[in-house]
Amino acid sequence: MRPEDAAKNIQVVVIAGGMGERLRHRTHDELPKALLPLNGKPIIDYCIELFTKHGFRDFAFLLGFGGDKLKEYVGDGKKFGITARFSLEKEKLGKAGALKYALENKVIDRKRPCIITYPDDLILNKEFPKQLLRRHMLGREKGCLATVVRVNKTQYRYGVVDTDDEGFVISFEEKPFILRPANVAIYVLEPPIFGIIDKSVDLSKKPIDFEDVVVPELVKMRALYSFTMPYESWIPINEEKEFRLAEKAVSGNGY
Repeated sequence: MRPEDAAKNIQVVVIAGGMGERLRHRTHDELPKALLPLNGKPIIDYCIELFTKHGFRDFAFLLGFGGDKLKEYVGDGKKFGITARFSLEKEKLGKAGALKYALENKVIDRKRPCIITYPDDLILNKEFPKQLLRRHMLGREKGCLATVVRVNKTQYRYGVVDTDDEGFVISFEEKPFILRPANVAIYVLEPPIFGIIDKSVDLSKKPIDFEDVVVPELVKMRALYSFTMPYESWIPINEEKEFRLAEKAVSGNGY
């Protein structure tokens, strides 16, 4: 099956529950981060359009802070050419908790695979959804039930100071790149994973992180495949520096 054909049966699950605390000077604690304008349109538009251009039409939105405003903005999805369903958290559940809650209220269809993604992750590779599906299909042939997206390197947040045995500094490098793959936390999940979420996630212990309770189970089962993309093709919009980088990227990337 071609990725374009597979896309018709896959749900895109957009998790938009954060407050955008490090962008409060822009959101003023009123606007959800996903609705912040980026080069003239809300951040969430880039996420939706990335997938619709490759034939994805079925979207589920898992909403937290500012969820009512996001729901009002997306509406029935017709302006994007999609169908839209919504799961609104009444309290902070964490990613794993949000997924279980959406499964319980039937916003996520248990019978069909899904892609987990986020509106504040700007993906600059416009072929990303198709490439991800192709890689996931290869993993399925090998018996995997899920695929995680990672970047090939990450930037250390601090300067690195190396010394000799006497304590003299022999080298100093400000925020170097670490050549180890880092988790982007975008996933493709097959329906059997929903049963693992049911068993692993206890909503009474919220908030619950997907990487804490579900991913370790998938690793034990040898059921988690990987898709690697260049670090430069991903901008997580969490703070002002990244917001400005995203603004520059979309203005010069044909958006």
